[in-house]
Amino acid sequence: MSGSSAPINWTPMIVGFAAGLLARMISLRSGRSHYPGYPSGYISQVALAVIAAMIGSSVLPALIGKQFTAATFLTLAATQFRDVRTTERQTLEQEEKLILVSRGPGYIEGIAITYEARNYLSMLVALLTSTVTEFGGLVVGLIGGVIILIIGEIFMSGKHLEDVIDVQPAKIWFDKGSLLYAGEVMMMEVGLPHSRERYEKEGLAVVLTPKNERGQAVLWNISQRQAIAYEAATAVGVQKDVGYPEQTPLCRMAMPQGTGKAGLSILPVERDMNKLIHAIKRTPVLESSKWTRITSPVLNREEM
Repeated sequence: MSGSSAPINWTPMIVGFAAGLLARMISLRSGRSHYPGYPSGYISQVALAVIAAMIGSSVLPALIGKQFTAATFLTLAATQFRDVRTTERQTLEQEEKLILVSRGPGYIEGIAITYEARNYLSMLVALLTSTVTEFGGLVVGLIGGVIILIIGEIFMSGKHLEDVIDVQPAKIWFDKGSLLYAGEVMMMEVGLPHSRERYEKEGLAVVLTPKNERGQAVLWNISQRQAIAYEAATAVGVQKDVGYPEQTPLCRMAMPQGTGKAGLSILPVERDMNKLIHAIKRTPVLESSKWTRITSPVLNREEM
């Protein structure tokens, strides 16, 4: 009795699985977003990576072996990764209640989208690598897998603020007794005398200047500025506790001038300006502000 399916070559599947799993493991780091930050978080992400790599590497062998039902099932299983974004979003939203400086909804959504996309990338890398191995052999497959991994990482690497924003140290000073300024940007009113003394002695401030139209749009995005404040607090710490709004790191636009610039003030635990500037520059540009362009009329007049 002759079989209806061709024998399966396991080499492409193994190589593809390894490449797909590696693609996810390379990016599986907590980074500045501090997620995942616990063993359970890593375990769940590794498990999803294994599933994604297995699906991607199994599709081609299943089709070659004429296992069309299996290939269809694998494709349907891949659609379940849509739930990953919802799960990550819900987890991060619960964490927001436990941290002093929140990430903000825009940053959370960006992290959730990235985790979903990383699983799809793992699956795609596994599929492409197994395809190359099937038709080019083991050596070509290994070389192709490395190239596909590099291309995938380049594709997934988004812009950072340093690409569109210039960050410079600024002086903290007070006007009219209680108005806190970061350079030329008015931040907030600090009513308590001892709080003003702390800002003058221990505070740090920077001014963010857009390099182009996209940079202006990024700074006008509220979610983006909240992400900047979060990254600043993560990098140098913040002398803040519950119920002390004056100690909250703040990133605010220059108003009412409308120059397109922004200022940030913070009471850090570690008074390191270089670390603060580096953290702000490495803040990712959020999806909600990535493609918008806006031009400040004030800057237009300055350039004329």
